[in-house]
Amino acid sequence: MTTPTHASAPHAAPSYRGAARVLLPRPAGRGGNLTSLLQEAGLMVEHHPFVELRLHEDAPLRDAARDLAAAEFDHLVLTSPRAVDALLAGGGLVIPPAVTVTVVGEGTASALRSAGREPDRIASGSGVALVGEFPDAASPGARVLFPSSAAAAPTVPEGLAAKGYQVAQVVAYSPHPADLDPQVTGSLRTGGYAAVVLTSSMIARIAAQIGIHPSTRVVTIGDPTTAQARTAGLTVHRQADAPTDQALADAVLAVLADPGTADPEPADPEPAEPDSSAPDPEEDPS
Repeated sequence: MTTPTHASAPHAAPSYRGAARVLLPRPAGRGGNLTSLLQEAGLMVEHHPFVELRLHEDAPLRDAARDLAAAEFDHLVLTSPRAVDALLAGGGLVIPPAVTVTVVGEGTASALRSAGREPDRIASGSGVALVGEFPDAASPGARVLFPSSAAAAPTVPEGLAAKGYQVAQVVAYSPHPADLDPQVTGSLRTGGYAAVVLTSSMIARIAAQIGIHPSTRVVTIGDPTTAQARTAGLTVHRQADAPTDQALADAVLAVLADPGTADPEPADPEPAEPDSSAPDPEEDPS
């Protein structure tokens, strides 16, 4: 499914400055940059996670990290900062120089740099983009380690397998509903927020279960989240042009500047897709 894109909106509507509340229900640790961008535009941002990302530190992940350190993989694919965190927590992250590392998005790239390794390739924001930018396997059975979310769609492993790779996918973290503040959920239901930013299909489902007041503008990060939000009965007023913090900020500012608009649904809508493992998105790399 493809939602029409829009030109970026560099400025917030003056009528909203210093007054509009924006709810960011991203997981903990994922709100800082977007929060800063929106605050710089004069908006009041509240980061209340709807989803908790729990790391896996079990034997499969430890074994994968050990095999990676022993150069038993040709490639490492990372689609979320939490995958980096999980490898570090599972006994350390040692990446031999011969291993090619591909990440999705600057958030994952930054997490990898903090762990001491520069990525070899940064894909532009989704699992689909990663597969498209990945070269065909140089030799049959070239091995790829893919530590992912338990909720990851099969986009990456299936796409890389079609290009000739042998993909070892191991669960690095799992999303779980977070404990919610009754004041936050009450404000969401009664119109206390001018906008809410949905950055994964799971977050969209939780928001729909809580209920979003018709006056609240709904902004989404990408096609799977948009599809899930609509399937859950929400109106999507704006989809970001790209799954990045800057594009999300631009989408929020645009929809607040023109609050009467909503992105049209496609004439022949496709069925909702499961969550992608892309960040922000982790989709959100959540």
